[in-house]
Amino acid sequence: MKEEIILKLQVECVMFFHNNPYALESIEGLSMRLGREAELLEAILLRLVSLAILERIGNGPRSIYRYIPPITMEDKDLQWKSS
Repeated sequence: MKEEIILKLQVECVMFFHNNPYALESIEGLSMRLGREAELLEAILLRLVSLAILERIGNGPRSIYRYIPPITMEDKDLQWKSS
């Protein structure tokens, strides 16, 4: 698969989950939502799991994927602690 196609599919998947942060999707479900072949998405989703962008729940064809929102500065307590 060409690098350009891989990157485009990665962006599509990340944007879907970013815009639907509570979505729980299988490869087949995501395939239907994005209008892409499931076979193409499988490698993409595994790559996003390895990058900690998605979490994979379960194994095999019934695996479910969900978004891991990035930690932002707003999420952290930035108060200075005095000694």
